[in-house]
Amino acid sequence: MIAHIEGRIDEKAPARVVVDVNGIGYELLIPVSTYDGLPQEGETTRFLTYQHVREDQLVLFGFATPKEKWMFTKLISVSGIGPKLALGVLSGCPIEQLAGFIVNGDVDRLCKLPGIGKKTAQRLNLELKDKLGEMHLGLDDSSLAAAASKNGDFEEAILALVSLGLARSDAERSVSRLLAAQPDLGVDELVKRSLQKS
Repeated sequence: MIAHIEGRIDEKAPARVVVDVNGIGYELLIPVSTYDGLPQEGETTRFLTYQHVREDQLVLFGFATPKEKWMFTKLISVSGIGPKLALGVLSGCPIEQLAGFIVNGDVDRLCKLPGIGKKTAQRLNLELKDKLGEMHLGLDDSSLAAAASKNGDFEEAILALVSLGLARSDAERSVSRLLAAQPDLGVDELVKRSLQKS
């Protein structure tokens, strides 16, 4: 089992990266959150990896943080969710909010994630709700609930900022900080203040 890879980035795209390790190029499939934090091509970086083996293929998935890899492994433990679908889910929602949706049984918001239908959303809630207590995210249940309840404004503000030219990772960081300090800020104020700080 390959646990991590460190090497030079040869190619990168939002869903994949090729890492050169002593002349061997490893292709990793990655979530958008990992892509957003990558250095430039030619620079060295380290990925935590998950090796998926099937009878007809061997695929490596790469993650920037232990949180991403942990959530990925929990997602693929749910019946009906394969590695590529799990990667899409991670790319479609920040981990803290995904955890909030699951903890609170927010099936409607889970259904808005790529590839997730109502039955899969219900299975996510049923099979993962208790397991999320193991998460090393520094979040308690009230934080998860707050993340989920504010997500409408959070996601709307993120989309507005991205459409105005901010990287998604920068937009998420800015909006998260603003909501942590003032949870009642609306979308307009979140966008305005984030733009002032950028």
